[in-house]
Amino acid sequence: MRDSFPHQFTPEVRLPRWQRLRVENLPFRDAIANSISYIRKSLYKKHTAPPEELQHFANQRLILQHLRENAQQSAAARLALIGDIMWLRDGWDSFLDTRVLDYLNSHDAVVGNLESVISPRFKVPSFFPDYLTYNSHPNLVRAFRRANGQSTFSALSLSNNHALDRGEHGARDTQELLGELRIPHSGVRFDPDERPYAVFESNGIRFGFYAATWGLNTFVPPDPNVHLNSLPVGVFKPSSSVDLPEVHRVLADMAADGCDFRIVALHWGYEFEYYPCPGVMRVGHEVVRAGADVVLGTHPHVQQPCETLFVNGYEERLPEAIRSSAVSSTLTADGRPRKAMVAYSLGNFATTMFTFACKVGWIVGMQVFKDREGHIDWNPGGSQFVVNMPRFGRNRDRRLMLLEDYRRESQIQGTQSSSEEEHFSFLQNHLGMPAMPD
Repeated sequence: MRDSFPHQFTPEVRLPRWQRLRVENLPFRDAIANSISYIRKSLYKKHTAPPEELQHFANQRLILQHLRENAQQSAAARLALIGDIMWLRDGWDSFLDTRVLDYLNSHDAVVGNLESVISPRFKVPSFFPDYLTYNSHPNLVRAFRRANGQSTFSALSLSNNHALDRGEHGARDTQELLGELRIPHSGVRFDPDERPYAVFESNGIRFGFYAATWGLNTFVPPDPNVHLNSLPVGVFKPSSSVDLPEVHRVLADMAADGCDFRIVALHWGYEFEYYPCPGVMRVGHEVVRAGADVVLGTHPHVQQPCETLFVNGYEERLPEAIRSSAVSSTLTADGRPRKAMVAYSLGNFATTMFTFACKVGWIVGMQVFKDREGHIDWNPGGSQFVVNMPRFGRNRDRRLMLLEDYRRESQIQGTQSSSEEEHFSFLQNHLGMPAMPD
């Protein structure tokens, strides 16, 4: 199965219509015609995957556990990956709990996906609980700052299906805000000759950050003045070849630019599905083969398991028992032995979405360092969950808080939900995380 996985997955059969529905890239009329199935999928989610994939991620949980338990204590840049920072309808001045901010700021670098336009020339929608197009208040981003006044964020992706919700003017205003806050970004350009990736440094390590998306929503027209980093059309289809010339070129340019650690943020996959489809996995493997150290996936709105891939024999450093679990996780490529992470989806980081599962976000930490020979490597870092509550506490304010704090306060207030506890347990097993604190 070396280099052929996941091409050999058994197709899923006998799925109900609503689980088979994928509105991504559907014409708007067809998406509306399937709105009942879409609502069912948003409520109940898709928990299934081909049997080979389920076994693969069971092995991945063992690999992650081994790497976490045997992580070397090295001088490192602590990197945090977060998911979608989406539109919030209100509470921008007070939504961010200090414990979440402190946790993010304990990392040297934080990267994620800004999935909202931020433009003061357009109204922030707030009458309905959700909208098809987004625009947010600047404090959605301004709230994240360090003690020295700098932004918490080291780089943000702007390449997603909501990137042009307010056209060229909205995209320009969003970039103006990020420029003011000195936040590097990738995904949207106004000059086709502009470098498509961002660079930042932390603790002596030079990071490259490139973002791309599967496309815009079909009801959002493209703008000829705006260049959106996009994946090739149809690249996730089983019959298509995984040909990613732009990604290969950008990763080569990053290497020539002296980037030690290369991050590719991809807005991909299908909403409300707890496992990546085989086509998405094929793309993730190819991006790692092209040279990425991390693939940060966004868009599904729920958490999917992370995957550790071993390139050019790096798996030989693992104990034999763990090495046998990594058979479907090995790749061959140009260059030296290395390992890489594919975070298929971390869910929503900030959101107003309806279901509790979509209100939960995952922060994944990594320790990035250079080994004795000066080669870049990484170990798993800490991990936390956050939860977005529209009205919580005595003041009934919007709160983005650590999940462990939400559980504790819910117990004190007597509002603890058994269904929420079941979801916590599911995530713990699904993602291969240590037991959550009581």
